[in-house]
Amino acid sequence: MTLPEIRDTVTTQEALELCKHFKLDYLVKRTEANPDRYKSWKFDGCSGLPDKIMGLFMGCNWKDITYKCCLPHDLCYGYGELGNTIERERVDLKFYSDLVTKAGMKKCWASAFLAAVRIGGKEEFGLSFSWGFAHK
Repeated sequence: MTLPEIRDTVTTQEALELCKHFKLDYLVKRTEANPDRYKSWKFDGCSGLPDKIMGLFMGCNWKDITYKCCLPHDLCYGYGELGNTIERERVDLKFYSDLVTKAGMKKCWASAFLAAVRIGGKEEFGLSFSWGFAHK
């Protein structure tokens, strides 16, 4: 599986393959059921943060943060069910857990990331990284 580089455009078909890779089966089913509902999007790593520098600052490998935590979280956000606040909360808590267990981030930093995505990822903001951002 080839993972996207930061600034690469991810098509719906590529996102499906990534969802399969990360075992996000519920997103695979959702997207396959209505592929025309979604648009391509640009992978920005850990939205709004300089990934490589962040890894040094956090004492973690930036690729672990970016590709084991942020990319799966982006897929869950991009193809999240609009208006489903329970799904979003579950996705955000998984992100926190992944930061700690897969990237080795200290819990205090992972908590700061969690707070940032809970605030900045709100669907109503309509930002390029808000909940449901891959919906047309």
